[in-house]
Amino acid sequence: MALSACREQASEYYLHGTTLGTGYHITLYADLDQSQVAELEAGIQGELATLERQRSTFTQALDAAFSHFWIATPSLRQETDRVVHSLAVDRLTRWLEDHPMAPAAMLVEVGGVMRGRGKPSENGWRLSLEQAGLSGPDGARHLRLQDAALVQRFAQQDVVPLVTLSTPLAVSVVAPSASEAMQQASLLIRADPADALLLAENMDSAARVVVKTPQGIEIQHTAALEPWLEP
Repeated sequence: MALSACREQASEYYLHGTTLGTGYHITLYADLDQSQVAELEAGIQGELATLERQRSTFTQALDAAFSHFWIATPSLRQETDRVVHSLAVDRLTRWLEDHPMAPAAMLVEVGGVMRGRGKPSENGWRLSLEQAGLSGPDGARHLRLQDAALVQRFAQQDVVPLVTLSTPLAVSVVAPSASEAMQQASLLIRADPADALLLAENMDSAARVVVKTPQGIEIQHTAALEPWLEP
């Protein structure tokens, strides 16, 4: 996922690490000294440690619940982690917003789930909507995110049938929170490809749907996504 932002008055700080079985990346625009940056980083680590404990407790309960059944838990864990990653993004965003040293602009990412607040430049956070090898005939390759979250779900290629009339490949959703975007994206990636765009329209979702058809790759988006798209 490509990201570019132009520095203006505030300085840029980049915090990153591993958490919740994945990585996190936080970009901040603020006027801070090194001790203040360290304070924010310590607070972020504390929030993530709490989420780690909650995730561990839940996965242990999940394993215990399904240990005597044939149902495989890896897919359930993956879905659980996606939800936890979106919750982590929302939690960190709120924590930073409420902090006395709240940055002028921030982009929080955990496991590919992203949420931007404020404007690092005149046009907001520039994010890519593309998966490698999937070009869009509608030209919607990037969007400008501001005070919203972006979630992208990709179909598991190893379980996609070799012969099919239509197969979902990816969906992208912009929503006010990461949790809301994840909920909508999860519904759309599981929907019948022929109905996914209509479902997104009915939910008033700002969404982009990528589908493989016998004729090739079709990429469509809802009217609600238009204001976010880069011209």
